Amino acid sequence: MTTAPTLSRPAQTSPPPGRSRLAILASVRLTVLLLALIAAVVLIGAWCPQEAQVGQQKVIDMFGPDVALELSRWGVTDIFHTPLFLLLIGFLTVNMVACSVQRVFPRARLLKQPMPLLSEREISRLTVNSELALPGAPHTGIARLAQGLKRCGYQVRVETDALTAEWGKLGRLAGTVTHIGLLTLLAGVTVSSWTGFSGFQAVPLHGKLTFGQSEHSKLWIGRLPDWSVRVDATRREDYESGDPKQWYSDLSVVDSQGRVLKRQEISVNNPLSYGGVDIYQSSWGLDQLVVSFNEHVRHLDLRQMGKVYAAFLPLDEETMFIFSVHDQVKPLRLFAKRPDWGAPRLLAEIPPGKSIKLGSVNLTYREVVPVTGLQYKSDPGFPAVIAAFVFIIAGAMLAAVPHRQVWAHARIANKDDALTGTAGTSGENACILAVGGRSAKAGRAFEKSLSSLLAKLSGDGQTLAGETI
Repeated sequence: MTTAPTLSRPAQTSPPPGRSRLAILASVRLTVLLLALIAAVVLIGAWCPQEAQVGQQKVIDMFGPDVALELSRWGVTDIFHTPLFLLLIGFLTVNMVACSVQRVFPRARLLKQPMPLLSEREISRLTVNSELALPGAPHTGIARLAQGLKRCGYQVRVETDALTAEWGKLGRLAGTVTHIGLLTLLAGVTVSSWTGFSGFQAVPLHGKLTFGQSEHSKLWIGRLPDWSVRVDATRREDYESGDPKQWYSDLSVVDSQGRVLKRQEISVNNPLSYGGVDIYQSSWGLDQLVVSFNEHVRHLDLRQMGKVYAAFLPLDEETMFIFSVHDQVKPLRLFAKRPDWGAPRLLAEIPPGKSIKLGSVNLTYREVVPVTGLQYKSDPGFPAVIAAFVFIIAGAMLAAVPHRQVWAHARIANKDDALTGTAGTSGENACILAVGGRSAKAGRAFEKSLSSLLAKLSGDGQTLAGETI
């Protein structure tokens, strides 16, 4: 009794552990998951004001003190500095590096590999293909085609009776260059997240901006500056309507010994940069009103009331003084208010530095103390981010370059070839040139350009019947 033969299958071998782990890290599903989580975190950060940019009071005004406290406790008000966001960026960086090592960077090696030569039959299977009957030996026909392709900008390689040609080979680097840009972008974001810092301070005139209360990640490894910024002057420029047009502040960078290291006037969109820190003019206001009653100086807190700032001073249970000021230049307006009056009454307008008499009281308008809102940021990864966008733009431009490939094979014509006896060609002194090609993009334009080249090349020769370009 005989048994039927069985086909033996090769034993299944598992990939090396290192390669298996790399495949997991390079998973596209992992990339999509990480991008989705990062997008969710970014949306939360866009929904909730971030204390580093707008200050804590903005969060309190928007959500109330209780909700703001909970949001701060969970890190939502500073979400871009939380360990969660840093870990997501770190995992995405590892994923992109693994994907680059496994899939993207190996493609760059293809640039060094020459195109394989194709036979006449293989050329006929290409989407774009044609055959020409040309006078002369096969190597003559190949030489004429090579010369025409070179004039069109192709890189040509000739081997006896065959050739290969390429145009736009650098376009194959589009994915690699774009990937390098993405990796550089992640590197810049990672550096900024781990070593950068930011913050906001409302600094009164002649006060100093320091960096002790800066916002940064919980896993921060950076270093805060040991210098400070002094506000020497600050002012507001208005439109004719009274609406603010621009804010200005004269700043001095001062070291720990009090030496001035740099001076600059800043305004909105015109920051001061020093030691890797950018300081922006973020807001402006009036903080205190300084008046004196019979030479007794009083500092009154100002509140913004529309386009003006107001300070309130109760005189007794029924009477109140209201001081209204627009800026540092215009006069101070003094109002009095009582319950039996329908509206406050204007008592006087006092220019800066002047006095008026109110009975036995000499009231002097000494000054108004402005406060400038300064936002600062240290972003060490910013140069890498700029370089990343350069790479990404270059990759997008390379992606628009069509990669065109042309193959050709020549042989001596025989009596079975069509048209060999026409147009001055015969089997004894003619060759058959098979030409084909492909283009990853702009296929129609490639087809037309190659057809035009072959039409010029054929001269007295004829395009053979059958598939044509």
